[in-house]
Amino acid sequence: MEEEKTSKQSGVGIGALVTAIIAFLIAVVPCVGLIAVIPAVIAIVLAIVGLSRPNNNQGMLVGGLVVGIIALMISVSQSFVLGKIADKSGNWSTDIENVIRDVTDDLEKEFGDNEVTIRINNDDETVEIKASAKKGDLQDRLEELEGEIDTLKEGAEKDTTQGEW
Repeated sequence: MEEEKTSKQSGVGIGALVTAIIAFLIAVVPCVGLIAVIPAVIAIVLAIVGLSRPNNNQGMLVGGLVVGIIALMISVSQSFVLGKIADKSGNWSTDIENVIRDVTDDLEKEFGDNEVTIRINNDDETVEIKASAKKGDLQDRLEELEGEIDTLKEGAEKDTTQGEW
């Protein structure tokens, strides 16, 4: 009778320890470690329930509790680290846009009405920036293109009905 009780009661300890180990293994993977909160909490709950019962295998339960707490701390710390990274990286796109705008303004002052193309080559990567001197011209061209959208659709419909096969 006692062997059945100890095997049933040690099942909670084994469950807590196995779940805690799984939570720890998930927690140490970058970016995926946030998911480890769920098995870590399950392991902690199983360990606390097992420790509250008498005549249990204390070693496995304490081990499951400790590893579960460590996995939970690692997982929560990853959420704080990812939050800090997101806060710091929020302005880089705005900075790039401001630099391109400044370069365009400088080119407008320097070259007048001409169109300028800047190419930056770095090994296999190439970045190309095309700038027109007058912003008014760009706005006029944009309005012109916006007005031509409807005429392009109408022209496309005409072409499909009168197309040669």
